[in-house]
Amino acid sequence: MGRIVVIGGLNMDLHLFDLHASAGQAPLWAEHHLAEPGGKGGNVARAAARLGADVSLVACVGDDEFGRDCVAAVAADGVDTNGVIRTSGGSTGFVAIELDGGKHRSLLFAPGANERLTWADIEPHLDGLGPDDIVIAQAEIPESALSAIAAHATGLGVPLFLDPAPPEQVRRDQLLAAEVITPDLAEAAQLVGRVPGSDLWPRLAARELLEAGARRVIIKSDAAGALLADERGVVRIPTLPVEVLDETGAGDVFLAALAVRRLEGADWEPAIRFANAASALSVSGAGLMLPDRAAVDRAHQQLDRLSPPSG
Repeated sequence: MGRIVVIGGLNMDLHLFDLHASAGQAPLWAEHHLAEPGGKGGNVARAAARLGADVSLVACVGDDEFGRDCVAAVAADGVDTNGVIRTSGGSTGFVAIELDGGKHRSLLFAPGANERLTWADIEPHLDGLGPDDIVIAQAEIPESALSAIAAHATGLGVPLFLDPAPPEQVRRDQLLAAEVITPDLAEAAQLVGRVPGSDLWPRLAARELLEAGARRVIIKSDAAGALLADERGVVRIPTLPVEVLDETGAGDVFLAALAVRRLEGADWEPAIRFANAASALSVSGAGLMLPDRAAVDRAHQQLDRLSPPSG
């Protein structure tokens, strides 16, 4: 199996539970909180490694306690962290996240050292890659670096899996270079300038993204599964019905699982079913939950029993 190189954000996530207004020393009060390493790049790299892939992470953190904790967590899951830059010129980024009924909402994002990642930092870690490998990138890094990754991956013939988040940072050259883009419902709406409405709008958004030049679009649709759109048309792929306790990192787990199964030779629809099963498992616990391969294989088998694959 080929290699996965993940390029993206690595920061500390501060989860705030039972948040409410307060007349005390601060306008908001959290009944309890959880601090744990996160960032889309770190999450995807760790999730892919737990699923058995050979994974490297390219990211940037500060020379501080948050940065050391983030790098240690990634390395503990078997990810190659030689591509993680530790800069003394900025602090490690962090996100404050409100959890309400399993849904998460970012209240504050301080990108910190993530903004210091440059193409010069990234390029050496793409040497030797080819069509049997995968590069995964997110828009949490500077636009110029992401555009350089897109151009370089195209030149090498390496598939680029792009998580277009945050959508306002995504440029058309990046969209055109990607083998697949994986927005969630809100991100898909923002990318095409739509307001979510009827059940039809995700299909319309997927088609519009194809018309804009995307080769393949997978819209993550929560309990509805995922919508796959490519030159063959649009198809909905189911997921496992689960109680959602905390959706933090679910999209990152989906993307990691998708890449792992594609590296293993699975076609797109089976790979998405596997990714849906992994994502469903990830929302069943508090904080960031990264399932291992055995658990995802069992969940995937359960999904196939409940909703047998077509054909």
